[in-house]
Amino acid sequence: MATKLSYDFFIPTAFNGADFSTALQKLLDTPMEERRVDYGAFYFDVSDAEHQPGQTVGLVSRHRMRNLPPTGDSRTGALDRLTLPDHQSVAEPCAFLYNSELNVVVFQRSPHVSQASFARLVNWAAQTAFVFLPVLSEDAMTRLGKLQKPRRFVLTVASLQPAEYLEGLDSSLKGLAPFVRELEGRRVRIEISALPKSDYLSKDAILHTVGALFGRLDDERLEKLEVDGEDEDGHNAIVDFIDGGLRGHEVLTEGAPRHTDIGLLKDSIRKAFDVSSSYLSSHLRPNAQVQQVPIAG
Repeated sequence: MATKLSYDFFIPTAFNGADFSTALQKLLDTPMEERRVDYGAFYFDVSDAEHQPGQTVGLVSRHRMRNLPPTGDSRTGALDRLTLPDHQSVAEPCAFLYNSELNVVVFQRSPHVSQASFARLVNWAAQTAFVFLPVLSEDAMTRLGKLQKPRRFVLTVASLQPAEYLEGLDSSLKGLAPFVRELEGRRVRIEISALPKSDYLSKDAILHTVGALFGRLDDERLEKLEVDGEDEDGHNAIVDFIDGGLRGHEVLTEGAPRHTDIGLLKDSIRKAFDVSSSYLSSHLRPNAQVQQVPIAG
C-alpha cells in the first residue's frame, strides 16, 4: 500500500526584519544540547540537514523520553516493555525544506510535529521571533480593499484543540469554546452572512478578525478564510486568502518500509517543492515577504 505524505507551504516572517537563512544556519550550527527545546517528557530537535545552493532539507523530530510505547507481537498480541538506555528516545520525525530564493518553508504534515515546533527551535537558537504564515492568494488584501459590500465571511479551522483557538480570540467567538470542547470537534467551520440583500458586513471588523487569525497561525491550522460580496463595479467577487494550490499537497511514495526511511522523507519533500516551484515562482517575488495584515487596536 502506498504511503501518502502531505505538505504545507509557509513564508517565515519576523516583523523586526530578521533573515531566516541566517537564523536557520545559526540553529544548525548550535550544539544539540543547547539548541533542542526540552519539555522533560519529550524534546524537539533538528537533524540530517543537507545543504544545496539556495536550499536546505532536513528533519524536525519529537523525541519521546517518557511514557514510551510498548512493543507488540503480531502473532500473539502480547505487549512488552520497550527497553532503551536512558539517553535514547523514540523519535517521531517529519521533513522540512527551506528555499532561500523564494523565502519559502515546505513542511510535512504530522500529528506529532508542527511548523510551530520548527519555528520555536529557530527562535530559541537564533534569538529571533519568526512565525510561519501560509502562502496567501495573490493580492488578497488588495482585493479585499476593493470589496465594497462584503456579505459573507467563512472560516474553517482544523486543530486538535480548536476550542482553545476560539477561546484565545478577543471577540464573542470565544463563547463557542465550551460547546466545541464538549463535542470534541476537530474541525470548526463558521459562516457569517448578511441576510437582507441591502445589508453588508463591516469591512473594519473583517480586517480586525483577519489580522487576529493570521497572528495565531504559528499555533493552529487555518484551512479556509474567505470573504465574498460586491466589488466596485457591483459584480460578485470572492476573496480567498489561503492559496488552495499550496495546501495539502500530496506525494505518493512506495509501500511503507518496516522502519521510517529518512531518505524517503527528504526525497518526497524535494519532489513536492519541485512540483510546485513554477507555481511558487509566478506568485512570489525573490526573497518574498508575506503580505502584511493590518491588525486594529
